[in-house]
Amino acid sequence: MIQSMTGYGRGVTGKGAGKVIVLIRAVNGRFLEVKIRGLDIDPSDDKKIRDIISQNLIRGTVHVNFEMEGNGQYQTLSFNKDRFEAIESILLNIQKDYGRHLDMGDIVNANDLFTHVDIDSPESKLLIKAVENACDEVTQMRKAEGEKLKKDFEDRLSILEKVLNQVEKELPKEFQKREKRYKSRIAELLDGSLVDENRIAQEIAMLAEKADVTEETVRLKSHFQQFKSLLSEKGSAGKRLNFLLQEISREINTIGSKSSSDLIVNHVITLKDEAEKMREQIQNIL
Repeated sequence: MIQSMTGYGRGVTGKGAGKVIVLIRAVNGRFLEVKIRGLDIDPSDDKKIRDIISQNLIRGTVHVNFEMEGNGQYQTLSFNKDRFEAIESILLNIQKDYGRHLDMGDIVNANDLFTHVDIDSPESKLLIKAVENACDEVTQMRKAEGEKLKKDFEDRLSILEKVLNQVEKELPKEFQKREKRYKSRIAELLDGSLVDENRIAQEIAMLAEKADVTEETVRLKSHFQQFKSLLSEKGSAGKRLNFLLQEISREINTIGSKSSSDLIVNHVITLKDEAEKMREQIQNIL
């Protein structure tokens, strides 16, 4: 199933002042471009984040914004093990040498043993998890939008097929009119002169063959079927759909250049209009 390149996701991990919030906004783009802002992130974490986004979102311009509770910083509590053991050793020696027991709580407080340190960047695992959650939301939104685009493409392909069928029905009449017009023009030019009828018939047939669009209509039908198949394929199909639509537009233009019938030309205008609407939409397909 095709996906849109447009999507939004939010991932939250951690608690309290250490809560990490990741906001991801993806828009269409020819390649993958990741823009990260909001926090100073360790280079190794930056690479992990970009790898996750590359694996999950594949293509498009992806804006990643990190936020934290507490004005972008949080505190971690650090226990000073060396100081605790040194004080405890001194108290034991006092008790041994002087026979007096001193309570550690009488001479030190919590701030002597525990330190609050402000950290600008959250833990790696919190960052990664938040990014993964945000990517999941983006993917779900992309799939939902992809279903809408698929329906729109299918509707427009149906219109293209119906109009092409009308063109095919008009082709025999178009051929007869063209043949009659050629004969009439040749008769005017010859103005009663003797000519080889077989040679005239051959020349008319050659002119008619140059204006025949049967091959173009057959190729268009094949392209329509391929387009439908790609709409249901898994994975990224945007580039292939775009290429196929270029081929569809080329065949439509050829039919238009070969046709002189006002009715067929009007049909070609409708075909071009629908193909152009599809071209605009296809730029947003993953």
